[in-house]
Amino acid sequence: MAIIGLELVDAALVAVRDGACAAKSPGVALLESQGLLVGEAAAAAARLKPVLATDRFWSDLAADSVAQTAGPPVSHADLAHAHLAQLWNSIGRQGDEVVLAVPGTMRLHQLGLALGIARSIAMPVAGVVDTAVAACAGLPAHATVLHLDVQLHQAVLTEMQGASLLRRRRVEISPRAGLKVMHAAWAQLVSEAMVRRTRFDPLHQAASEQQLYQRLPGWLDALATEEAVDAAIEVDSGSFTATLRREQFALAAEAWYAQLIELVHAGRRAGESATLALTARAAALPALRDRLTALGDLQLVALPDSAAAAAAVARAGEIATRAAPALVTALRRSEPVVVARGRKMRGEGAMRPTHVILDGRAHALDERPLVLGLGGGDAAPPAGRRLALAGTIAGVSRFHCTLLQQDADVIVRDHSRYGTFVNGERVEGEVVLGAGDRLRIGTPGVVLELVAVA
Repeated sequence: MAIIGLELVDAALVAVRDGACAAKSPGVALLESQGLLVGEAAAAAARLKPVLATDRFWSDLAADSVAQTAGPPVSHADLAHAHLAQLWNSIGRQGDEVVLAVPGTMRLHQLGLALGIARSIAMPVAGVVDTAVAACAGLPAHATVLHLDVQLHQAVLTEMQGASLLRRRRVEISPRAGLKVMHAAWAQLVSEAMVRRTRFDPLHQAASEQQLYQRLPGWLDALATEEAVDAAIEVDSGSFTATLRREQFALAAEAWYAQLIELVHAGRRAGESATLALTARAAALPALRDRLTALGDLQLVALPDSAAAAAAVARAGEIATRAAPALVTALRRSEPVVVARGRKMRGEGAMRPTHVILDGRAHALDERPLVLGLGGGDAAPPAGRRLALAGTIAGVSRFHCTLLQQDADVIVRDHSRYGTFVNGERVEGEVVLGAGDRLRIGTPGVVLELVAVA
């Protein structure tokens, strides 16, 4: 007997059992005349038979008929039933109970349908919890927590608040910023790169298109740590490869990234420090974390793929009810709240720096701001003096950061995409500097020394 945590979302059903991920089943169905395929089997053939594939049965869960096969009419509820039944048959055992984690976009009548489906397949549901609340209640985070998920057909931002009890306050969506449209744009990006390099178009035939879509998540995973990836497709006529950079993927998705950033902006109050928790789906989007870091006053946390399902198991005692399951939208916080703070203070005994050293040359720090970054370009820098670094340095922006006097301190204010670091710690907004500090701009970037000269 065990408690199983199960996250229901259109991208995939994710189940956790005995502390490990027991299943991850894509939310895809294939309506073939000889039988219905769901999950991995359907996803593996969705590009081979696109007319027969459907992937909206969880996001648009309803009992109305939506598709016609050679057999009787089929509804989204029928497809969800087949999908959930397949998963339960593969992981469920006698005496097991399930705690469901559901997105804030699931309406009450849809939740009722999901619970009815669970009863029909003899899957005992002990409780239901909001996905964002479950995933974030155990984080050491600010009093305000934002949870960003990029589902298959939309992006969802959940705002939560509370010092001792983390409670869902509101849910906002961006209906066009889903994984499906981004994956289509990236598939086109890879295809065009291969055509330019090899004249082979992987989107021209169904088999190579299917292979491209199946390999795409692995390429995205590689771009989390690498600047570029070699995208390879193997067909009967040979192997075809194109090298693409992380920033190419980001630029191809820029319109949707802008919507995600706007979603985060709308979910927080001006000047408020907050924690932004990214689901694994959101964190895997190339360079999105860099874009979000530039917003300032945000503590970014990347959640594991099974965070919500695992938390549903860990918090089953709080979530489960003796009566019919009711949706839980608030949980006790298990970690201390991170106190919002202003500028970081100088270390004890540290003197205020008077100069910054770059390539053995000292540059005075005075009442005039000193803007650091690459030279070139027509845009005007922020007000102040300019300290331009020669050449092209990876991870350094043209106007990267500013050193300036403020009250009795010297501070560094970050403007960059790839980060400004003081003694190895990334600057969020601005930080007070002390003599002896090491300032690194960019990744890998360049290192400068702060000194005090009498």
